[in-house]
Amino acid sequence: MTCAEELASFVTQKCFDDLSDQECSQLKIRILDSLGCAVGAMDGEPIRMLREQIFEPAGVCTLIGGGCAAADRAAFYNGALVRYLDFNDSYLAKGETCHPSDNLAPVLAATEYANGTGRDLLAGLAVAYQVQCRLCDVAPVRAAGFEHTTQGAYAVAAGVSKALGLNATQTANAIAICGASFNALRVTRTGKLSHWKGLAYPNTAACCTFATLLAMRGITGPLEVFEGEKGFMDAI
Repeated sequence: MTCAEELASFVTQKCFDDLSDQECSQLKIRILDSLGCAVGAMDGEPIRMLREQIFEPAGVCTLIGGGCAAADRAAFYNGALVRYLDFNDSYLAKGETCHPSDNLAPVLAATEYANGTGRDLLAGLAVAYQVQCRLCDVAPVRAAGFEHTTQGAYAVAAGVSKALGLNATQTANAIAICGASFNALRVTRTGKLSHWKGLAYPNTAACCTFATLLAMRGITGPLEVFEGEKGFMDAI
């Protein structure tokens, strides 16, 4: 079994009932905090640009503030709202920092796409938090010139897969596709900063949501993404 398949097994086996009352409470607090950040960002200049690009009258997923779009586009737009003010939660690992609530938008979109429940949302978000924070603990990428959205690709794949109710094979392929495809450079967060600093993770969220939907339909990915030749372990 590859590392991606082991991770997929973890994702598919975990469920809402595995969460303690305290963990559920903390997740709900972070959801409310993220929504507060999103509401505060709605008049941001790049947010207006994104809305012109993303809004789709016939979309199946809700945009915060009104309107609809496809799941991947909703993940991008809602994620940009959560991230824009730079007030959302942070996780400080040795050698790495991430903002795990960046995963709310893709998991929320996937839950709505699958007609899921609040319990499904919390389970998917918990999985995404766990995967991203643990990877930041044991596999920081900053020193190698990459940014935390690199670990985020695995987290989005895991959380979206959980929210969609994918099986272990589909989940492993989603993790493999996303992990192999979205390795972002840290230059986004150095020197003169651009809009992309706040949009890099929303972009990862959108791309990984799209890729996970492909895996749901049977598209396969490189399952040795972690330990294979020229894989994640080699890269860092």
